[in-house]
Amino acid sequence: MSAGRISWPPEAPVWTFLWEVADVDSEGIAFRDVFYRGKKVLHKASLPMIRVHYNSGDGPYKDQLSAGNMRNFKIYEGTNPAYRFLVVESYHEIGRYRIVNRWIFRSDGIILPQLHSAGLQHPATHQHHVYHRFDFDIVGASSNLALQKANTATDWGYGPGWIPRVNEIATIHIGPNVWAVIRKGTGTGYLIERGPFDGASDFFSRLDVCVTAYHGPEDRKGRLETPSDDQLLTHVNGEDIDGTDVVLWYCAHLQHDAHDSGDEWHVCGPILRPFGYQSLTS
Repeated sequence: MSAGRISWPPEAPVWTFLWEVADVDSEGIAFRDVFYRGKKVLHKASLPMIRVHYNSGDGPYKDQLSAGNMRNFKIYEGTNPAYRFLVVESYHEIGRYRIVNRWIFRSDGIILPQLHSAGLQHPATHQHHVYHRFDFDIVGASSNLALQKANTATDWGYGPGWIPRVNEIATIHIGPNVWAVIRKGTGTGYLIERGPFDGASDFFSRLDVCVTAYHGPEDRKGRLETPSDDQLLTHVNGEDIDGTDVVLWYCAHLQHDAHDSGDEWHVCGPILRPFGYQSLTS
């Protein structure tokens, strides 16, 4: 296993977290105890599942990003006029696939978990169904709540259109394709927005988002799925998640057309955007 601790930028840290890449039952780069400006955001974030479906009927396949197929790992930073950013990424080769698992942590609090993919296992159009798991701890593990944004003026107490999901749910995107996880009683949380290339669910991968209560044994890393079934519904039983420790699964559906002979890179992944963290005090 490879592992380390980040406190960035070193002169005045806004991000602190632990990272690791395991040898078996892997989930790509796993991030633990993620803090932004000294306040908790995530207990753990990772990429446990990639399922690949070919229109030609080949496969399907289950891909895992592990230390065994990792060819490179690096941590670097950059700047632009609006913010600084830190990148933690690994490069993997699985069969003919070339995959970059890239996580960008921006100084303004935005997190960009990205999966970049190139290569063709078969000369046919296919879809990579990429499952990120976010175990949110918004300012701590308790009193968290998931909200789903709908195109309605109805107010359930969290602003127009924000539906509180008080029971475990597996669903597709609706309305503007935005979710939030908040700390109840505060104006603090994270938006989870669909990325511009994340596609939509289909007959092979029927879910876009799954929200469950946290249970340690349900964190099965790369052991959960099969090539034909993501098995997420085994975790959804209607349990009350109003003010609990919330886990949000997000699935991006990355379309890869075969016309480019596998040379073109494709990218998917959500946008995690903070609100209320700037106003928090110790």
